[in-house]
Amino acid sequence: MKRPTRLRSRSIARYPFLELREHDLEVDGGGERTVLTVELTDWCVAVARDTAGKWVLVEQHRHGVDDLTLEPAGGIVDPGEDPAAAAGRELLEETGYEGAQAIPLGWVHPNPALSANRSFQFFFDGVERTRDPQQSVDEHTSVVLLDELELDGALREARITHALAVVALSRALSLAAKRP
Repeated sequence: MKRPTRLRSRSIARYPFLELREHDLEVDGGGERTVLTVELTDWCVAVARDTAGKWVLVEQHRHGVDDLTLEPAGGIVDPGEDPAAAAGRELLEETGYEGAQAIPLGWVHPNPALSANRSFQFFFDGVERTRDPQQSVDEHTSVVLLDELELDGALREARITHALAVVALSRALSLAAKRP
């Protein structure tokens, strides 16, 4: 299969965290086609387990599904920010927990059909609560602590539905099973 050639690209709309772009492509066989992409900043996910072995999650409202979701802390990687530092910052802001080294779990493209951004995933094992969460005006979270059996059930029963959360938690659970 031959990769299409981008002939032209233009911005259609720009917002603080995304840009909508239109691309004219030359496709296999010589025809042209126009596609849309969404340029997004990179994201991070901070999977955390406290010193008592409880998994630290947040419950929050997500506008896309207009419902409450259960997921690890996470958010935007600011321009120039190290993804591990961003994950630690998000963990502290959303949960009030910190104190463990960020163990990389890899990264994924959240939706390569539409965007090229990445979601960096980290595991913080042995965190402690050091303060109350400090949320922005657009963010209202509640901290939820689950033991491993409860977390496994939440994943199997689709109580955790955010795809990036499922991937990050699955990777962290796999790694945690190998740790002393």
